Amino acid sequence: MRTAALALVALAALACNGGGEQEDAAPILAPATGGLYLALGDSVADGSGASDPESTDYVALVAEALQPRFGGALAVQSLAVPGHTTETLIAEQLPLALDALQGGDVRLVTITIGGNDLSQYGAHEACLLDPADPACPLEDGLLEVERRLAEILSGLTAAGPGATFVIQLYPNLFSGTGHEFTRQAETAFGLLNGVIASVAARYDVLVADPRRDFAGAGARLTHLLDRTPDAHPNDDGHRVIADAFLEALGVERD
Repeated sequence: MRTAALALVALAALACNGGGEQEDAAPILAPATGGLYLALGDSVADGSGASDPESTDYVALVAEALQPRFGGALAVQSLAVPGHTTETLIAEQLPLALDALQGGDVRLVTITIGGNDLSQYGAHEACLLDPADPACPLEDGLLEVERRLAEILSGLTAAGPGATFVIQLYPNLFSGTGHEFTRQAETAFGLLNGVIASVAARYDVLVADPRRDFAGAGARLTHLLDRTPDAHPNDDGHRVIADAFLEALGVERD
């Protein structure tokens, strides 16, 4: 039963491996004056790795690209917190997001969450060798991630029917760095992405997919080969992620 369920998740990951392409044309945000762009998520959404999160992280870059559509008056509010998982997002970020959405002025919500849900499996030897091994408890954990993502996306979309929602798939940040866990990360992120894409489709949430541009480019797009290694995206990596969100929205950067 575990093997069959894991295979379905893997197939879902493959099905959305289109490098940002989607079956239907992404809707373009309707021009308006003002409004709020709300960012939720983990350290990537909070700007970790960017030289200046106020201007060079993906949230800032997305907001900058969208400003002309909103008369230069689109406000940005980030609720993202480094280290947050789907569980802590529900506990701490979701109530604030729901309040904002119920105010009726939110135009866009972007979400990057789920990567930290994988960190606990680093303590399991079987997961370090092969996250798809039945001896690794990752599958059970992903079922919980799926449940919590459904709670997050169902709550957000119900509270803000006039807003646009985009959730990010995770690229393999280790790809192209020669890191010993590159292969395992590819498997684990692939399985997680299958869950994210499946839940997003269930609630008609758009998907930002930066994986193609990160493939083999982790050395250039992250800090993993810096003197002090850090898996977070650098400014170039944040730009790639921003472009994935804008592509999902049908928006081209000027």
